[in-house]
Amino acid sequence: MKLYVAQNPPQAHILCELLRSHRIDVEVRGEGLFGLQGELPMDDSSLPYLWLLDEHKQPQAKALIDEFESRHQHAPSWRCDHCNEINEGQFALCWQCGSSQTNDALLI
Repeated sequence: MKLYVAQNPPQAHILCELLRSHRIDVEVRGEGLFGLQGELPMDDSSLPYLWLLDEHKQPQAKALIDEFESRHQHAPSWRCDHCNEINEGQFALCWQCGSSQTNDALLI
């Protein structure tokens, strides 16, 4: 069953791995259409989505997704201590050098 529509393939894969780490079997589907941005309208029918393989785990899966989104939705951007790159708040690793966000990282 279709569980969650992501805004992009990385978001879909992050949530997929989160759910799998809690022993919830899901697959990312529909990401092939994402490459056709500009050619197709991007809506729920053309964005990547998570497909839940065991419908009985839907409440648990929804709760984990809701918790993840609430924690990462309003996280402030931060500056990497290692390379000084600015990163969006939802990311714990610097996109430029791969260093982890530290507690001392400057929030922007």
